[in-house]
Parts: sequence; structure tokens; C-alpha cells
Amino acid sequence: MIKFPKSLCESCNTKRSKPFDNAYDVYSQHVSRTWLRIMPGVDFRQIFGTDWETPTINLARYYGKHFGCRMVRAGLPVPDTLREFLDGATDMSDAHMALITTDTVHKLYKGGLSISPDFVEADKNISRFVRYVLVAYIGSIGVRYEWLEEGFPEQSQFFEYPHPVINCFKDEIAVCEGRTRRPGWFASLVQWANQPRE
Repeated sequence: MIKFPKSLCESCNTKRSKPFDNAYDVYSQHVSRTWLRIMPGVDFRQIFGTDWETPTINLARYYGKHFGCRMVRAGLPVPDTLREFLDGATDMSDAHMALITTDTVHKLYKGGLSISPDFVEADKNISRFVRYVLVAYIGSIGVRYEWLEEGFPEQSQFFEYPHPVINCFKDEIAVCEGRTRRPGWFASLVQWANQPRE
């Protein structure tokens, strides 16, 4: 378990976010015991059952709470949309959350928990923050959070789908820059074999 200095009130960190913690517990147990790195995605119906939507958005809110605590620890302003998401909003127009796997993280941390370095970008005058990228991993599988001051004109969040893809990255620099790589040949074969057939 990764702990941060206190940045939430007792009620928010326990009662209000208990469903987030419960969803994470179920998800993390599945990720810890399942070899997902070469799979085409994560099947939330397999993890949470036919009513996957509520626990999956609660899982995203768990990660939102995690990333918000990291921002507070680093002295970064927490985006209003992240606060609203934790309070019940169903999306964030200026943030994107995706499932990922990163080759360098896989080599170093095949099991356990790890977090990426926090990436922060300022405007040209260095007067305000305009972009954050943060990632938290369970073994080789992570959730990547990217916030853009200008927002995302088009986006899809991992928690909107019953079977979201796992985006592949070479290293942490590629993660920060948003440069995905193609899955390896074996993962491509597995993905092809698992495609829906008509």
C-alpha cells in the first residue's frame, strides 16, 4: 500500500471513498494474479460481473484520489474537474485516464506497487501549470492520468468500457510524451485470437 501525508479529511478518506477502496481491492487482486500484459485489454465484466459500470467508475475514482493526493504532496493545484469527479461527476473534460503497460516498469517491477515520476509542464512564461502526467502501477499494469489545461476535444476514458485496451509504452519518457508503441508479436497474436467473431 502506498501512503501519502494527510490531504483528505477523515470522513472523505474513509466513509465517502470506501466504495473506491473496495473496487480497487477487487481489481488489484485480479491484476496481481492474472497475466494481463499480453492481453488485448482488461475485462471488467470478469472482474466485477455484469454490473461492472459502478465498480469500474469507483476504481477510476480510487485512482483519482491517489493522483490528487500526489498532487497535494508535490504542491500542485488539484484540478476542479478531479474534485468534481470524486464528488460524483461521471467524466473530466480536461483529463484522460487510460490503462497502460510500460516495458521498463515491467522489467523492474513485475510484482508489487510502483508509481511513476510526476511529470509537470508549465507554460512558456513559467507562470502556471498546463499539463500533468502521473501513473500508478500494480506489477506491469498501470493507470495513466493526464491533465491538460486546454482540455481534450475528444477522449475516451478506460472506465467507460467493459473491456478497455491496455496501451503499450517503451519507457517512462514515452509515457510522459504519450507515445504508445505497437504490442509485441505475441501480444498481437493473442489480441487477434481474442477478437470478436461474427
